[in-house]
Amino acid sequence: MEPVVIACGGCGTAIRIRHPEIARRRFCPRCRTDLTRDQDPVCRQSLARLTGILIAALLLGTGAMLGVLTSASHSSASHVRGESPSARPDTAPAQLAPVSALPPSPTLLAMRTTTHEGDDERIAPAAPPLPCAPAAAEPQRADPVLVEFAAAPAAGLAQAPPEPPRFKVRDEQGQPVVARLHGQHEGTTALILPDGQLGFPNMLVPTDEPFQPFTADELLARLQKGPLGDFQIHQTAHYLIFFQSSRALAEASGRWLEDLYKRLLDAFRKHEMAVHDTEFPLVAVIYRTERDFRASKRVDPEVQAVYEIGTNRIYFYETSEHDENAPELSALRKPQTVVHEGTHQVLQNIGVHPRLSAWPIWLVEGLAEYCSTPASSRKGGKPTWDGLGMINGLHMATIRELEDPLSVAIRGDDGQSKALVREPGKPLVECLVRKTHLTPTEYALAWAMTHYLAFKRQDDFVAYLKVMSQIPPLEPRTPEDHLAEFRKAFGSDLVKIDKTIDRYLKNLAKQKGYDPMPFYAATYEQSLPAGLLKRAAMVSQSPQMIQQWVEEISNPLGAQPTWQALPHATRARALLAVEEYMKGH
Repeated sequence: MEPVVIACGGCGTAIRIRHPEIARRRFCPRCRTDLTRDQDPVCRQSLARLTGILIAALLLGTGAMLGVLTSASHSSASHVRGESPSARPDTAPAQLAPVSALPPSPTLLAMRTTTHEGDDERIAPAAPPLPCAPAAAEPQRADPVLVEFAAAPAAGLAQAPPEPPRFKVRDEQGQPVVARLHGQHEGTTALILPDGQLGFPNMLVPTDEPFQPFTADELLARLQKGPLGDFQIHQTAHYLIFFQSSRALAEASGRWLEDLYKRLLDAFRKHEMAVHDTEFPLVAVIYRTERDFRASKRVDPEVQAVYEIGTNRIYFYETSEHDENAPELSALRKPQTVVHEGTHQVLQNIGVHPRLSAWPIWLVEGLAEYCSTPASSRKGGKPTWDGLGMINGLHMATIRELEDPLSVAIRGDDGQSKALVREPGKPLVECLVRKTHLTPTEYALAWAMTHYLAFKRQDDFVAYLKVMSQIPPLEPRTPEDHLAEFRKAFGSDLVKIDKTIDRYLKNLAKQKGYDPMPFYAATYEQSLPAGLLKRAAMVSQSPQMIQQWVEEISNPLGAQPTWQALPHATRARALLAVEEYMKGH
């Protein structure tokens, strides 16, 4: 008779019975539960065979014995560059690369182990895993998608689907926990743990035990025993904020994140999207300095913050030695950075953007930018968050200069603009939709397209988001898929959409509901081999243009460059400043 597999009724361990035809008393080798039923040998044999068939079918249906994923990636959203990545000077988005590009999970790095008792074999859950390896202005008087709404109850929500299968695994502390199936595609399975982390197992042990997410107190107690144990804690209704920064930033971040969370839920419910409260406590980690952040997070140099899809946490820092390059701009970007990463995190925890669901990068970053407009205080205080759907002065300045390259007054000899994403013969919208990562200037274009669709194509945009929210985790999408979905939602005449967006932005530029950016005099210096010194300068109102310019002209063979962007009230004063710099004064 062929061997069969049964599950222990005590601990759930899967046990292979090599000789089920032999009637004898059996015990679980792990918990010593009596496996013998009060039946005759034939009944026991039949029951064992039936149990084995059922478990085998379950294992086959869910992709048993999966190989551990070992390749690496990021979010960041800048070169999302993770979230993978795309380039943006102040954040890093969500990791949208296919699962083969994701880093090994901090949990569920399972290995098959077996123990023997007589002729029976126990298939043990995974051993403890490896450690984790190293992401207010006056509102417009309109009724766009995702703009401040009064709380509205959910309406017309679809019936909840059946509960996904559950499995027994060991967490990163070696404790057995119940994990829930998150996604599955072509031999790859992602499970979600009670602390909200994702993992990719190489074996599955089914269980009927319920999946129980950790409470905030339970998660806090666990995280304080790990690498975050020396961080201070600031707790809000939905967030655990671990910080080494000033308490003022931690508390301000908590207010911004809670406000963002509420406004997003209200906005989506108003438009009858099937959203829900977060199942897990949301975690934010604030480092004291950029140096501390980079020592912990292995991200590209231009990435300033990150949302990690695997851990479901956002990471950023308070101060940097580069803040003096543009101190006013650094202060303005702080709330934008926090809310940008917070938007990624919230959308992937309330049912809008399923984690590991392959959205086009323009939509991922465009929504995050749409929600994170910063505003300088009208009363001379610190910059703050402007709310959902406001006009972003930083991006408006970038778009204006993309349309008019002559506005960039002085550049170094090799400072040729690479900002335009348009390909010959193709509409700008098509090029943007097909993008797999974004440059700093392309974040402005993603914001602009999102802003237009949310305000002027509201019904189509909501319908599009509903379709996108149904894309299963791990299912791959190509640039051609993204373009086909966009055409289906908004029409196939992309040239017409290009022109419509251009007119829309020109009208936005005439409004007074946002702060215009000052004129920055940007200066650059880099020591090169053979004792050479490279100097360059430019004038721009766009921080993204300056950031991209610095990246373009930097010589990888030279020393670390130094640069500075100082604001001036007029273009003439900024021009005078850079001219004096280039003369050596």
